Amino acid sequence: MTDLIITDIRKSGFNNDFDLITAIILGKENIRDDQPDSMSKKSREGLLVLESATADKELPSIGVRKGDQFIHMWAKPGHRLEVGKEIRFDDAI
Repeated sequence: MTDLIITDIRKSGFNNDFDLITAIILGKENIRDDQPDSMSKKSREGLLVLESATADKELPSIGVRKGDQFIHMWAKPGHRLEVGKEIRFDDAI
């Protein structure tokens, strides 16, 4: 399992039917390089993983610090997610 904490939520600029969620991966020492891909694009909460990256600089507008491994996801409006909420991806997804 992979634990994430949400750092930013905003309307998607590409698809108005979704919100763009940014989350930082917690406990990086337990993360494999291929793990974001192994998340298979969704969680139990109906999130669609768009991309993952490691920040090479501070990104304060989305709550990401240099060196953080973070994920951008789409979520349907009404998802009830909030900045600061922890969520979990299951490796078996």
